[in-house]
This record gives sequence, structure tokens and C-alpha cells, in this order.
Amino acid sequence: MNRLVLAVAVLSAGCHKSTPPPPTGAGSGEGEAAQFVKTALDALVGHPAPAVTLQLLDGSRVELSKLLGVKPIYLKFWATWCVPCREQMPHLQATFDAHKTDLAMFAVDVAIDDPIENVRTFVAQKHLTMPIAVDNDGSVAEQFHLNVTPQHVLIDRNGIVRYVGHAVTPELESALAAILGAGSEPTPVAAAITPPVTTPLPPLALDNGTKLDFLSRPKQPIALTFATLFCDSYIAESRPEIGKTCAAHARAIEEAHRAHPELTWITVAFPVWTSADDIAEYRKRLGATLPIGIDRGNLWFHKFGVRDTYTTLVIDSSGTELGRVGGDGSGLAELVAKAN
Repeated sequence: MNRLVLAVAVLSAGCHKSTPPPPTGAGSGEGEAAQFVKTALDALVGHPAPAVTLQLLDGSRVELSKLLGVKPIYLKFWATWCVPCREQMPHLQATFDAHKTDLAMFAVDVAIDDPIENVRTFVAQKHLTMPIAVDNDGSVAEQFHLNVTPQHVLIDRNGIVRYVGHAVTPELESALAAILGAGSEPTPVAAAITPPVTTPLPPLALDNGTKLDFLSRPKQPIALTFATLFCDSYIAESRPEIGKTCAAHARAIEEAHRAHPELTWITVAFPVWTSADDIAEYRKRLGATLPIGIDRGNLWFHKFGVRDTYTTLVIDSSGTELGRVGGDGSGLAELVAKAN
């Protein structure tokens, strides 16, 4: 998978008075990330921001509802294994240093294949001082339609999402200057923001042309493998031990499938940086044969509480989870045997 080459942009020296900008987002500088940014852009820009709760690295919590309508907000979704995320951190730190009193900023780690100790180490090594949030259950990524890292979200002082993007571009700088320079007084909007609701688990579109509707599926055992399809390749470049584990689990799944073809086997792919082309590359690279569906919206990962990939769950015909296996897939054969 090719990765976006980070665009170089100069941090604006100041901000100007202006009215809030029209909905903006993936511009010419987004490159191959544009297709992944579009989902969040279409869902969020021009609408009230989700009133999520952020769990900070220091153990405290921040309710976004208490900031919406008070001051502009800048959220950056990132991960320690994400190369452009790491490259962009100096820009984020410089923005925080310049606007820490008039802009609420949070770097939100997506907490997929990213142990908390990795986050703490990275923050310490890079001397980051902006608030760091950790999306431990995936609920924040779900509300903000995360499909790419990094993902920048700018919210104006009236609580309206004004920008979604991936790269550090002139469009990002213009949108940032606009929300900082809006001349109107903030309008309280917390009462107008509906709290997050439990979204029904949508059918998962599979690459074989079918759909898995988990709620109305035939009453038979099913094995769900939650995977980051670039875990054995892209992530392995910076986290070799994770890459080896992912590849081993992928092989264990294929072996278990051959031994137990009576089970329904489905792979649920983490949506970040994942397209149909990436599925094809993944199949070629690891010889994967099971149907694969991309979890657009992060709803399946959130519903089943999966934060480490690979993780395989086995669910019996009554809908009861019999257990789950992570890591290199050791113990998968014993778990699958419980479904028979």
C-alpha cells in the first residue's frame, strides 16, 4: 500500500477576522487519502459535532459537549504506527503552542494495534504537550466516521464541523485561521446536540458480493476475525513483532477453516486505509480465502469491543460468544471445537 507523502505547509503566523467558512475538506493536496476522507467529510461537515466523551492519557475525561459553543476545537486522529501521523506531529505541537488559550486541541489515538505504553513512549520522546486522548472502545472513531489516519477535524466556536482532512495543506491552514478568527460571539449549542445513540449493527458488505446481516443471519456457529489488512506489511515496518503475529494468525485462520468448513467464516477489516484494492493485495500476500468486509464506520469493531488485531471470535448458534483468540492465533483450534 502506498502512503501519502506528507505535504509541507507553513503554519500561519496569525489569524484574521472572518465569518465561518463554508463546508470544506479533501482538497487537491489529499492525494490517495481523498477517497477515505470523503466519508467523514460528507457525514460531518456543516453539521453539529458529535458530543463525545474523550478519555485522556492522564486518566481524566473531557466531555466535548462542554466545549461546543464555547471555543473552536481541533481533533487529530492518529496512531504511533502511522508514518504521516508522526511526521505531522511537529505541526500539531506548533499549532497548540500558538493557540493553546483560544483553541481546544486533542490528539486522539485510535487505539488499534497501539498499546498504551507505545503511546506514552511516543508522547514522551516527542515532548508533546497537547492533550492526548485514547479511543479505548472505538466510540469516538465511530462518531467521527474514521477511515484514514491522520484525520483532522475542525469545529467552529458554534459547534459546527467546518473541515475534515488528512494532510497538512493550505486548505487546513485556511480553515484553521477561519475558525480562530470568526468574529461573532459563540452561541451555546450543547442543548441542540443530541447525545450519541446506539447505532444498529449494519449489514457487512463482503467482497464476494454478499452481505452478512448479523442480526438476521441463519442460526449457526460463526467465526468473526477482526483484522487490519496492512498489519503484516505497513505496520510491520515500524512494529515487526506485530507484523509477525498478524501473519501467523492469518495462517491459523486458514488452517482452522479447512478443518471446520461447517462454520461460517468472515473477516471484518478495520476501515482505515483499506479499499477493495487493499483486499486484493492482502489475499495475494497471505493467501487469504475467507470473505472480507470493510467495517465502514467502525461499528463492528465497536460493537464487539475489539481493539487488537488479529482477534477471532467464535459465536454459537444461539448467538453466545464462546470465546476469542488474539495474538498469533494459538488456541484457535480448541476454541472452534467448542462450536461443534
